[in-house]
Amino acid sequence: MKPVQIALCAAVLFGWGVLFAQGGFGGQQGAQQGGFRGVQRGFGARQNEAGGQQRQQGARQGNSGGQQNRFGGQQGGQRPAGMPGGFGGGQGDFGGQQGGFGGAPGMPGGFGGFPPGAGAAARPETKLKRPFGAGQYDTSAFMAGEIHVNLVLFECNGKVDAKSETWNKDEIAKVIGHVKKACAWWEEMWKRKNYIGELHFTVDLEHAETPFQTSYEPITHGAYLDDRLWIGEFLNAQGYSGDKTRMLYQYTADTIEKHNADFAFNIFVVKADNDRDHYFSDNYRSYTLGRQREGVSDTYILTAYSKPYDWYSSQSFAHEMAHIFGAADEYQGQGNYNERSGYYGVQNTNAPDGNPNRNSIVPSLMNSSISTAFERHTTSPQSLEMVGWRDSDGDRIIDVLDAPIEATDFSSKLKLSDSVYSFSGTFTVQKVPNYNNTKAVTINSVDKLLYRYGESGEWKSDSDKDWGEESRTISQQFKIPANSVLQWKVVDSSGTAESKTYTIGGVRDPKVGINRETGSAKFSFTPATADTGIIRYKLRVDEKVCDLAEGKSSYTLSGLPSGRHAWAVQGVYADSTVTDWLSCGSFTMPAKTSNP
Repeated sequence: MKPVQIALCAAVLFGWGVLFAQGGFGGQQGAQQGGFRGVQRGFGARQNEAGGQQRQQGARQGNSGGQQNRFGGQQGGQRPAGMPGGFGGGQGDFGGQQGGFGGAPGMPGGFGGFPPGAGAAARPETKLKRPFGAGQYDTSAFMAGEIHVNLVLFECNGKVDAKSETWNKDEIAKVIGHVKKACAWWEEMWKRKNYIGELHFTVDLEHAETPFQTSYEPITHGAYLDDRLWIGEFLNAQGYSGDKTRMLYQYTADTIEKHNADFAFNIFVVKADNDRDHYFSDNYRSYTLGRQREGVSDTYILTAYSKPYDWYSSQSFAHEMAHIFGAADEYQGQGNYNERSGYYGVQNTNAPDGNPNRNSIVPSLMNSSISTAFERHTTSPQSLEMVGWRDSDGDRIIDVLDAPIEATDFSSKLKLSDSVYSFSGTFTVQKVPNYNNTKAVTINSVDKLLYRYGESGEWKSDSDKDWGEESRTISQQFKIPANSVLQWKVVDSSGTAESKTYTIGGVRDPKVGINRETGSAKFSFTPATADTGIIRYKLRVDEKVCDLAEGKSSYTLSGLPSGRHAWAVQGVYADSTVTDWLSCGSFTMPAKTSNP
């Protein structure tokens, strides 16, 4: 296993300063081992009094599961260069330390091991019903569908730290408004792209309208070093135990299952109005634990809220939400032209570092033009593709959901004598491969069978209730009206996935005229006059296939041996696509009369 790169990001309010680090991830236990790859992303890193941040990379040392990177201190900083820190040890977030960003002194950038069976979680791992193909750690694979957001505000109760911050109703309302505005920004962007399907955020306010009481005053602590304290208390209060990261994944996975959502994430907000500089003690204001590879999604945003930065909050939340679903930063010192991120592994070609043509860079929610991009409701095409919004064939369905429902073990029969059509088959949603790991994920489902008579009639459902299943075996019978065709397909509820459309019928009154002496048979039928779209037919007798000329509905075949024969017809459309073979039955060719 070789270590892979972790990019650590930060955005300064009036300038941009970042750290870039490598860090290793520990191997997974189980059937295979593999390194994690991820991006640690933050927004709102502090600019020091000198007007900039000085970066100095210190020694790189190994830890349990990969490389641990150390960085030099900040110019004018408060900690010595190379200072170790960590969630590691007893808390064991991924077995090691979360990496720092934005010029924080002494913040290692690597993660330790993350064996799926490790930790002391009290609950068994949840096997998600939705999305299909996802595991407990795939909680935000791409931005689409129903997304549940747990918004949690923290307030100190004075049990450990002295209380210095108190939320009032107006401040709580402002934070809620900013989060909802950020969600609405993305929902509006989805509408402007005119995609089929839906994007909808539900913001859970249970722990926002009434802030969670923690023993700690979060803003007086370091964000990366200490957020396990108050977040851990919150998760313990919800009935979880173990290390912070494992509890977060369990809590987020349970959120998806509880609310029948497709994805979920958490926003943790602490108050910082009375703090001297409105930043955490390690000089950060907001961050997202960024996009990991190897089957691990992002679970949370942590931010400090204060009145001086109130104007900035909506766009900051929107930016961090993009990180949750895989978007990379695109600003100087952090966004690298050659990095890839998101479900499709999109290259970060709107980033400045290493870009051979910086003139091609456009305003984006992910770079220094964030305020302009947010106001104008735009962002780079690359950032949209990274969150999953790529439509390669222009059918208004994003690629990650543009996979058909597949039929297996399919069989069908049409008895033209009584126009009864029956079929049976198993229908399963398909998944687009995931660049990040081997777990292909979809929020599509097998929901309904739709049918109609003719090709321009209204599609009807055979059920009022969605099945909502990854795979379903269906057996059905239809009575096809005379002079018509039946079309049917299996679909999901959002209209983003469907099976092949099966066209049945198009002929009636099949007849066979037999000439024993010549061994010939004349086959005839009456084409349906409804809006079939069929321009000609094919005839099959046993394994022999004959093409009928356009406008013809009869055919004579000679040289048939005595015995039993089966025959069927098939409709052909103008674009050369065809219907299923329609069984017209069977007949017996008598033996020739022998001369005395």
